[in-house]
Amino acid sequence: MRDIRYVYTVGTDPETVTERLSNASSGVLSLADGGRSYAIPAHVSYDAEGGRVLFRLTDDGRSEKFAFIEETEEATFVCYEDAGKDSWSIMARGPIRVLPDDERPDATTINELFGGVRVFDEEVDDLEFHLVELELDELTGRETAR
Repeated sequence: MRDIRYVYTVGTDPETVTERLSNASSGVLSLADGGRSYAIPAHVSYDAEGGRVLFRLTDDGRSEKFAFIEETEEATFVCYEDAGKDSWSIMARGPIRVLPDDERPDATTINELFGGVRVFDEEVDDLEFHLVELELDELTGRETAR
């Protein structure tokens, strides 16, 4: 093991965890259904006062992600920065759900929170937009030791 390079990491203080999650623009949302997993890149908005992370997701009718959201008891979201000597990661974990229409903010607020939707090979008129909430049961961070 002495021939393998390594970097010491330490736990991140709660204020820095909150700041980094608040400034994060994307990460990976991991879901599960029994023995199957599903991970997707996701744009994020963090609500520090509400203790939740929001995701704006699209559905073209062919995606599995919403079936996985319904089956996932505890989801995990990870965002990170790995820039050489200074690296960090934030992990958020908790129950996840699609917000009903009556709990969604208006389109102007959603655009301010998330910016433009990335559309791949779908027709915009064929997409449904959903807000998904990850309620924070656990929020932790690690960073390179200084």
